[in-house]
Amino acid sequence: MAGLVPMSRITERKLKALQWVEPKRVLVDLRRIEERLPAQMDAKLRRLRTSQLKEWREARYAALFAYGIADSVLRTPTLVAKVEDLDFDFVMRWSDEEADHFYPVQLKELPPEDLNATTSLDEILAKLNKYSGTEDLSVVVLINRRMRFEYRPWGSQQRPKIKELWYMGCTSQDQSKWFLYGNVLAAAPRYHEYNYPSPEAGVA
Repeated sequence: MAGLVPMSRITERKLKALQWVEPKRVLVDLRRIEERLPAQMDAKLRRLRTSQLKEWREARYAALFAYGIADSVLRTPTLVAKVEDLDFDFVMRWSDEEADHFYPVQLKELPPEDLNATTSLDEILAKLNKYSGTEDLSVVVLINRRMRFEYRPWGSQQRPKIKELWYMGCTSQDQSKWFLYGNVLAAAPRYHEYNYPSPEAGVA
């Protein structure tokens, strides 16, 4: 998983201005809030499915991806930052002995059928053609329904011109277990499972 983005594309000034957070802290805090919600609360509010809560919903998905990559792929801590004025939704950041790495991500979602049954994964993947030439951008598709999907649903001429493509989704009713599948554009993508983080001492 390569991550270093040329500074000509994302300036050092903009990177420093981003609000970097630990994905585990975001997820633990949101789960604590969720556990305190009244049982009779409106389902859309509980699921963060209102326009007013869209930012929180997307922040949760960004944190889930960054945490899963850190836990299952990189095996090193990551930070994540939401972005509003650039051509992607969030950036993931990690460090090694050589450099700081920045990984811009566009977030897509295959929504639950009870919210939108007409949207398909094929439609979402077909729209990736609009990113043609943006080879430093990666895409994660949140698969928010039960389904089977093709390993590589396109021919060599249709391959989207993005850096990496990942699928992410939940595998348990209580949302405690999640998966990542990718990089789908690689010769041999891998399936990873990880657990939603639980509160620990030291995590406020």
